[in-house]
Amino acid sequence: MHLDLDDTKQNIVIVDNAIIVPPPRERGSNNRFQASGVLTAEGEMVENSITWGEGRQINVAPEMPDPDTIEHLPGQHMFGGIMFGHFGHFLVESTTRLWGLEELRPAIESIAYTPKINARPMQFVRQFRPLFNVLGATVPVRSTPVPLRVDRLFVPRQGFGQFELMRGSEAFRAYMRRHAGRRIPAQGAEKIYISRSGLQRDRGGLIGEWLLEQQLQQEGYEIYHPQNHPLVDQVAQYKAAKQIVAVDCSPLHLVGFVGNSEQKVAIIKRRSMELVPYFVDQLRLFQDIDAFEVDVLVDEWLPHPDKRPGRRSCGEISFSRLHEALVERGMASGQQPWRDLSDAERADERERLRVLHEGTKFFRMANRERFIERQKSGTVRGANKFS
Repeated sequence: MHLDLDDTKQNIVIVDNAIIVPPPRERGSNNRFQASGVLTAEGEMVENSITWGEGRQINVAPEMPDPDTIEHLPGQHMFGGIMFGHFGHFLVESTTRLWGLEELRPAIESIAYTPKINARPMQFVRQFRPLFNVLGATVPVRSTPVPLRVDRLFVPRQGFGQFELMRGSEAFRAYMRRHAGRRIPAQGAEKIYISRSGLQRDRGGLIGEWLLEQQLQQEGYEIYHPQNHPLVDQVAQYKAAKQIVAVDCSPLHLVGFVGNSEQKVAIIKRRSMELVPYFVDQLRLFQDIDAFEVDVLVDEWLPHPDKRPGRRSCGEISFSRLHEALVERGMASGQQPWRDLSDAERADERERLRVLHEGTKFFRMANRERFIERQKSGTVRGANKFS
């Protein structure tokens, strides 16, 4: 079974005396595929409270909680799904029911989430409060560590998600077009490269990104580090940019929410995972952005003991071929050809990675072609895509 966002059953279920059940608090519990969600007063799982991701059901039906552990939440509220603490997972998996606010905003007192990890759940609510506001979800938000009995709970169906779900439902796309970043004026450079060079060491990226940045700057691009800017400024910049170059990364989801049809977005493939086409779909379907994939991946370098690409892997791309692709799409002048890394620079990059990762060796991905073929055949999914 899977979630079909184009299904005509896109709806909002109303549950009286609903029980919102968070995941277990015990250490070692599976927080990725967890027992949590919404139960009816009779203990039946409400189907609309299921969150889907990676082609699988993320939350499974929990048991009816001990009545002594259930707290009462009076009034009318909306179920928001699972509250993730990671920026990328939040954008793709915790915003999925906000489309319901279009109809429910006047009727509800808050949005209630179950936490991904049942420890200090309100910490993430505070962390993402500015993002809720940017996305038009200005109502109060809670993430409950204990079971709640809600007088009346509205449960919208999921309208967005990972991989093929990044296309979004019609209702979700319409909501984002009307509300995301609406009150933030566009401001910033017209040409930006969304850089990863300033991220934490385990985030992965591109080999020799410094050389790519130098060559993009010569073409008039500003090197943009989102993590160094307040969220409102990020949205202003993404609305202002006419040309954006980036690898597959979480900020592109925000571009998809707040961007516009006058933009061109080149998405560089940085690892052997079939992710970029989903980003392209999101940007095109949400905002009619001229988005396209640039696959000039030459090699992949993985830290020991990783066996396949993930958030820590580093891609080696051909900068000269990337330049040719940008020139063809009118995003570079073509006056000065770009160069690729020399053998000495490549060796220096490997040593830099080894030191950065405290002695961890990086090695070329083994069986890379086999992995790519298995992905195409559908027998394997990529590793965690957010970073």
